[in-house]
Amino acid sequence: MSLLSLKFSVASGFIKGIGSQLNGISMKKQAWLLALLIIATLGTATALAPKSTVKPPTPPPQTTQVHWDLPQLLQESWGYYKGRFLVDGAHVVSSNYGGTISEGQSYALMKAVWMNDPQTFRKVWGWTKTHMKRPHDHLLGWRWGDGQFGVPLGLMETDNATDADQDIAYALLLAGKQWNEPAYLTDGQAMIQDIWRLNVQAVEGRYYLVPGTWSGFREEYLSLDPSYMAPYVYRHFALYDKTHAAGWTQLADDTYDTLEACTALTTPQLPPNWCAVSWHSNQGHANQTDKPGPHIIFSDRQGEGARDFSYDAFRVYWRMLMDSKLSPSPGRERALAYLKNHPFLLTYWQQHHRMPEGFSSTGQPLSQETSGFGLGPVLVLNHVKHPELDGALYQQTLGKHYNPDGYWFNDYNDFMHSVIWLHLYAMSL
Repeated sequence: MSLLSLKFSVASGFIKGIGSQLNGISMKKQAWLLALLIIATLGTATALAPKSTVKPPTPPPQTTQVHWDLPQLLQESWGYYKGRFLVDGAHVVSSNYGGTISEGQSYALMKAVWMNDPQTFRKVWGWTKTHMKRPHDHLLGWRWGDGQFGVPLGLMETDNATDADQDIAYALLLAGKQWNEPAYLTDGQAMIQDIWRLNVQAVEGRYYLVPGTWSGFREEYLSLDPSYMAPYVYRHFALYDKTHAAGWTQLADDTYDTLEACTALTTPQLPPNWCAVSWHSNQGHANQTDKPGPHIIFSDRQGEGARDFSYDAFRVYWRMLMDSKLSPSPGRERALAYLKNHPFLLTYWQQHHRMPEGFSSTGQPLSQETSGFGLGPVLVLNHVKHPELDGALYQQTLGKHYNPDGYWFNDYNDFMHSVIWLHLYAMSL
């Protein structure tokens, strides 16, 4: 019997049972009373009827979209960075090395031009050019000592760090155009000429970026740092260095193959901190192939951790995201493909909800606690697939470790602050 039939059967029997008691009551009152009885009886029947075992369909999950003001966050954290890490508004005292390193200056200059802060840019570049320029060219010594805590005063290391010099030259070119400052353009172009002369190496018809002028980078093999590789920078250099425009463009194109080959060395397909180009053929190497390509091997000259994915290699992700948004086709598609085809970090986060300080070349985590360095890459990898979830994932990752004063995790690590900031800036483009 159906539930509806049961309801009417119960109602009918109940009404018949009391029908004799309706005699003597007017027909109008009987009608009203019967109507009330039917309604009440049907309700009772419904309550007594067995519950249906058929569950209603589950609605599809709703995508949680969180509003977050990324430009405001970048501006707020830039303000904190200036007040906390810039000494006299002009140079960064490194929490890792002591004194000032050119990499820290490069981050300050890039942030200043992107945040449209010409006053800070002028002070930082003026100090850097005065204190860190090498005597015989336009490149920078990578470390300057502040004379405190046993650190000598003056330029301590005269070899350059190519990542810093290329980023500073790039920032100078952007600033010169953005603020109509010809002197910045002149300084940037002079740096480009010396970077090409001293930091770009041709091997068997391909171009590679040498990490610096230290002779050890070129001894038994050509050492490479994947986190230095920035095709969008080299394409910009081609606009200002007409003599080597074709070379800069080829370096940008060759970089994708080099980065892929370095990444292929590790089991989890993560870029190592260091890799190298063999001076010889690829015969006998792990990535031997019949197809022409870079002869890439591990580099161990940098000591323990050179094969790991950690503090150097984290920076690969913001550079590739920048490239995917700034380079023309087909470069932007190759950068985007790199990010989409190497999702190890995002997958690890989704499975474990933590991000260690890095991974070995075989994929073993280097710590059990979450590190701020790895969360920027997680956000970038998610961004290229699901940008609508940027805000929600930020709140689950970096947002939980953000202090309203303008820093993540702690207030003393300038390098961590910059690495996080640069990943977020690339996402904002």
